[in-house]
Amino acid sequence: MTIHGRTLFRTAGIALICWARPAAAYRPFDGTDADVAEPGKVELEIGPAGYRQQGASRFVVAPAVVANYGFAPGFEAVLEGRRDIQVNAAQPLWQVQDVAFSVKSLLRRGSLQQSTGLSVAFELGMLLPRSGNQFGTHVGSIFSFDSEWITLHLNLDNDIWYSVRYEASASLILEGPHRWRLRPVAELLLEREFGRGGFYDGLAESALLGGIGRWTDAVSFDLGARFGRADRQRQEELRAGFTWAFEPW
Repeated sequence: MTIHGRTLFRTAGIALICWARPAAAYRPFDGTDADVAEPGKVELEIGPAGYRQQGASRFVVAPAVVANYGFAPGFEAVLEGRRDIQVNAAQPLWQVQDVAFSVKSLLRRGSLQQSTGLSVAFELGMLLPRSGNQFGTHVGSIFSFDSEWITLHLNLDNDIWYSVRYEASASLILEGPHRWRLRPVAELLLEREFGRGGFYDGLAESALLGGIGRWTDAVSFDLGARFGRADRQRQEELRAGFTWAFEPW
């Protein structure tokens, strides 16, 4: 890149950061919050590279992306997915996983919107095929409570695949005070795929510990480590990324 090109790139980047809204930064979690992007605003949650190990299989996750767009008051469209690259196979194998398109609606304005009580949101979406599965439907309920010292988000999700598979999950997110520039975060996650034999077949349980650092009102960085078990196998994961919120026009 020429000096002139680098100057233009930096200038454009500074302009976009200045022309932005505060970033919610709901990486590095699996769950989300009971809030939506403001109309005309975009929130990008990007994990350029991560690492995941399940049993003897090791994967590089590059990238993981969630794009949120506020298209109407109280509504946002969400497009998400990730690419898993298995690094300990005979040849590197990669798959696109967890691709979904959904619409989240804010049902009740609460403490997360500077009001009182619970904030409540509902999410309905389409799951795209993965690893030979057919299309599916995602239905989620999100409950959030914000106070001076802690913020809580409870996610209750149901994924119904048209190949006659049903998955349910629940997650609880805990965040430190938002006024801290670097705040600790945690998430407890329980998932179950039904119809797979014994109780522990299709069961996944894990805990995530990490932190979110606010760089500007528009950009936040995150780091998290998840430990747990899935399908009777030990699971470990490292996530790092950033959230960027802006007005595209």
